[in-house]
This record gives sequence, structure tokens and C-alpha cells, in this order.
Amino acid sequence: MGINRRIAQGMPIKQYESFSMAEMEWGVNSSTNTTYMNFEFDIDSLYSTIVKLDYLERINPNTDINLNIASYGGDVYAMLGLCDYIKGMGVKVNTHCVGTCMSAAAVLLACGTGNRTMSRHSTVMVHEGSAVEVGKSTDVMRGVDHLKELQKDINQLLAEVTNKDVKFWKRMNRNDTYLDAKTCLEYGIIDEIV
Repeated sequence: MGINRRIAQGMPIKQYESFSMAEMEWGVNSSTNTTYMNFEFDIDSLYSTIVKLDYLERINPNTDINLNIASYGGDVYAMLGLCDYIKGMGVKVNTHCVGTCMSAAAVLLACGTGNRTMSRHSTVMVHEGSAVEVGKSTDVMRGVDHLKELQKDINQLLAEVTNKDVKFWKRMNRNDTYLDAKTCLEYGIIDEIV
């Protein structure tokens, strides 16, 4: 049985001398209660990140989890699912931008429930969601309406977790907008530059 499956099922890992070797392969560090989101958001990354968060919460109960993010973004549904999941956890999740948090990753960074940080030379990019819609004209129009509603939800979510309102985020997200650490701190996307 693979190491990821053994950990996900809460089974002991006897083939390693310590958890550190298994965790290194899996992308978690229980001594610092840290895991990583360094890939494009999709359904698989949603699942694997949730499993890692659950693992850290189980082995270090009542301890904040650190989520280091370095991602160009990806699927909006996976991002919203992960934001909702983190919000419902029994511990705080500190988010940290390493290098870049673009698109969906920028929203995840802002939605951390603990301390939200980024390194001084990292970059955050926010923008409207994008999609390719193919099919009958009525289906395409429904897809456009759905995308508009998703963007409203994202703007509302950002307004709830930052110090800017929905109108601000609607205006900012019309185009690709690149933000440095100082601007992210000013907007309330992060709490601290480290």
C-alpha cells in the first residue's frame, strides 16, 4: 500500500524510521505543522490538500496549520472548495505566499483563517475568472450567466476577508492586476510581510 494511502487512512507507517521521511515524500512537515500548495488548482489538488490538512490537524490537534502557497491558480471550483474547507476547520490555517499567488491562489491566500503573510519579493495577481464555453447558444449564455455569478461570489468573498469592498474588487478584477507585498498589506490580502 502506498505511503499517501496509508497516511490518508490513518495507518501506521512502519517501513520508515520516523514520520519525517514519509512526510518529506508526501509534502508535509509535522514538526512545523506545514504543508504546501505548489501546483495548479484542480479537483485532484483540492483532494490532496484537504488530506494533508486533515493529517496535520489529526496529529497536532489544536495547533495552527501553515499552508505555503506558490501557484499560478487554476480551477475556481477547487479554490472555492478549499476556501470553504479551511474556513470550517477546527484550527486556524496560516497562509503564506512564496514567490507567487495568482488568480485562484490569490483568493486562497486572502482566505487564510490565521496569519496571512507573504515574502517581500513575492507577487500576487487578481483578475476576473475566465472560461471557454462551447455548445448551443442557450447553453453558452447560461455558462456566461454562471460565470458572472461566480465572479460576484469571489468579489464578495474578497470583500469579507480584506479591508476593501465589493465595488473595489469588481473594479480591480476586470483586468490582470499585479500586486506587490506592500500593496497586498494595504488592501488587507495579507496581515504581514515576512
